[in-house]
Amino acid sequence: MDTRTGQTQAGHLPLVQEVVGLWVQMQSRLQAHFAALAAEHSLSAIQAKVLLQLDPASPVTMRALASRLQYDPSNLTGVIDRLEALDAVRRQPDPKDRRVKGLILTPAGVRMRDPFWQQLINDAGPLGQLSVGELQHLRAILESALAEPVPSDSPAS
Repeated sequence: MDTRTGQTQAGHLPLVQEVVGLWVQMQSRLQAHFAALAAEHSLSAIQAKVLLQLDPASPVTMRALASRLQYDPSNLTGVIDRLEALDAVRRQPDPKDRRVKGLILTPAGVRMRDPFWQQLINDAGPLGQLSVGELQHLRAILESALAEPVPSDSPAS
């Protein structure tokens, strides 16, 4: 059924399946590009993602960070330990509940994160072969798809 018109269209589901398959391939390429750039900065992909999520002024709990990254909290502990050993992040007690630790980005973490971020946003990566018009069209399609509310029983919620 076409969610916009309420009408069934022949071939809709096979086309959705084809688009999802292509999207998964593109997502894989984007992830590989991200990981390659992270490696150029001596970071793993998950370390780079953590650095991009943290702020020097606003502590984030491990649970909140794991949720943002859709990453298992028990696996995140080792990542944070390695970043802490590099002086990139610091654990600090929550002023309201000392059992809870907030994670903040240190000045060394900012020095690690910022060059990576600049390279990431200035490198067109797998989408660089598209023309401006194609990118604008893709942006419009993605905005349209993302405008639909996520069902509450969806795994993405």
